[in-house]
Amino acid sequence: MNFIFDNNLPSAWPTAISHLSKDKFEAHCRIDEVIHLREKFDARTPDIEWLTALGQEKGTQWTIISRDSFRKQNGAERQVQRQYGLSVFVLQKSWASKPYWEMTSQFIQWWPRLVAQACETERVAMEVPWVASKRFTQI
Repeated sequence: MNFIFDNNLPSAWPTAISHLSKDKFEAHCRIDEVIHLREKFDARTPDIEWLTALGQEKGTQWTIISRDSFRKQNGAERQVQRQYGLSVFVLQKSWASKPYWEMTSQFIQWWPRLVAQACETERVAMEVPWVASKRFTQI
């Protein structure tokens, strides 16, 4: 299982999450890679292009973490996600208004549940609410 954080999220998160996650999940839910989008693609790469590239990687399962609901271009982004079986977790709009450290702390609380959901369900598209006691919402 691989996770890629979109450009609209802090670039430090994937490195921190990767270190925090090392050997902390069950064998059936092994995390291979946790990266920021800019580690793999130019920051100006259109969403359709990098989503397609991820989907076309053979033998690799990617889960995308973003604040972007990928509803631009008349649903083309969502179509690419479905076509290639990419899982997506979109942080609810309320995340954007929070200070950096508060947002980071809250994301760390969500991370184990997010990983579990990604491992249990393929091709998932979920919204992540701000409040950690709430549930994911299918989008």
